[in-house]
Amino acid sequence: MSQRIIIATCWLTFLLIAGCEQKENVTISGKIDYVGSANMYIEKQPVHYKYAPKLRFPVTTGQDGNFTTSIPVDSTQVIEFHIDDTSYPIVAQPGQNLNLQIHRSQFPDSVQVSGYPSPWDSLYSNYFDQTQQLQRQINDQLPDFRNGNSTTVVDLYKKRYQLAKKIFGDTPLDDLYYKAVGEYLVKRLEQLKYQRNKTDVSPEEVRQNIIAEAKKMDFFSFPSLHAQRAGIRDFTNAYANTFGVADSLEDEYGQELNQYDVKRLGYQTLDSARTSVLSHIDDQKAMAYAKMYLIAERIGEMPLDVATPSYEQFLEEYSNYPQYISFLETFYEQIKRVSPGQPAIPFSLPNKDGEIVEMSDFSDKYVLLDFWASWCIPCLDEFPHMKDLYNKYSRDNFEIVAISIEEDSLRWRQTIERFDNPWPQLYGGNSFQQKTFKAYRGGGIPFYILVGPEGKIVRYNDVRPSFNLPKLLDSLITTP
Repeated sequence: MSQRIIIATCWLTFLLIAGCEQKENVTISGKIDYVGSANMYIEKQPVHYKYAPKLRFPVTTGQDGNFTTSIPVDSTQVIEFHIDDTSYPIVAQPGQNLNLQIHRSQFPDSVQVSGYPSPWDSLYSNYFDQTQQLQRQINDQLPDFRNGNSTTVVDLYKKRYQLAKKIFGDTPLDDLYYKAVGEYLVKRLEQLKYQRNKTDVSPEEVRQNIIAEAKKMDFFSFPSLHAQRAGIRDFTNAYANTFGVADSLEDEYGQELNQYDVKRLGYQTLDSARTSVLSHIDDQKAMAYAKMYLIAERIGEMPLDVATPSYEQFLEEYSNYPQYISFLETFYEQIKRVSPGQPAIPFSLPNKDGEIVEMSDFSDKYVLLDFWASWCIPCLDEFPHMKDLYNKYSRDNFEIVAISIEEDSLRWRQTIERFDNPWPQLYGGNSFQQKTFKAYRGGGIPFYILVGPEGKIVRYNDVRPSFNLPKLLDSLITTP
């Protein structure tokens, strides 16, 4: 072997090794003046906001409020420091050391960051201060906006993204600008949804104008889609909802339908509308990301036989995106394990008296598992219909088991006392990270699983006490 080849081989080996070692930690330390019972953690963006594992790194403080944690990163990216439900964006770079000084009462405003090469913390503080008045105006007008009345909500969202562009343009925090653009466009589509029956509105013309504006703002690029809360999902859902599918279905069935029921009953029309948006994406990486999101939604919300064709096509067409492939394959297999015909997932949870209740306690009967929380209004709206079913069937044939994912156990106790529902009330806690809810791959609540007498899943989140469950139970249970 010649010396030149040896040198080239060594150099290539070095590059490969160096490439493997590119992922470095960013060390984030600092001090917070008050913690109390707050849950603090740092979160990186997962491959899917709802179905992928959360990339969370707990932050623990000493008695003096000091903390230090390390987060692996392979490139400059925005991660989020969370205190309960409130977050603060941090620009993280490999090998970087950052120090945060946090005043809890002002969080996420006025966080001081040492270690940045530029004053990005000041930029965010400036943006936060200026957007608070905008957000208050938005919140005040949202009820009228949702009733189809004339408001300035869309204009306020426009002012917010324009402010984000002015402050964050050409900085690593430009994700916040892209996110604000997406939220503005979604609000434009929602405005059309609420006002589409007005005689002076041409829905198709408005849709095309919004698409044209989105393209002009580069919304369909990968950086923009990646910055959104849920990829292209929120935009495509809002777009599909402008076609009046829910109104048509409610006219057909003679009652108001849950959003999830609309998605299933109107699937063909809604999915066609969502998919049509993809024609405006030119970049392959952006297309792969967008399709990954839509397919994940199908897997999570529709029967697997509906989702499988597009899932298999994605695996073949986008094999050069291993992160997306791995996520979808894992998620698909997880949903298969909780599909009808599979064994119900065991659980051991306390009731209001602290007694442990297990899934095996309810054998030889149909059992409706109801995952809920007090802040979920659609969950509470189902209670009267659940009571009707509970009174209709004997406990030998049918039982309801409520599993609360409420984070606050006191609020859970107050709510079950207020409603006084007669079926078993179990406390899971931990919000959407509740163990049994996660094992069933729940994406939102209310979330229902119907289990049969043999302990196998009969229906997976496609029944509602207020809609199709009564007819289904009548076909399964013979009443005297």
